[in-house]
Amino acid sequence: MPELSRRDWATMNLDQARSQLLNAATFGKTLTPEQLEIAAGKISEGLRIFREETEHLA
Repeated sequence: MPELSRRDWATMNLDQARSQLLNAATFGKTLTPEQLEIAAGKISEGLRIFREETEHLA
């Protein structure tokens, strides 16, 4: 399996966090503080990578 680019890795993590949060909201599930912290980390890291990638192009 080929290695993911930074952008693909960031997209994958953002999609995972989105899916987890959407699933919890849709079905009224409660996420643990650890699950929320992991999701927040994925969002933060994904956004950081996208910011770096777009600043590099500018």
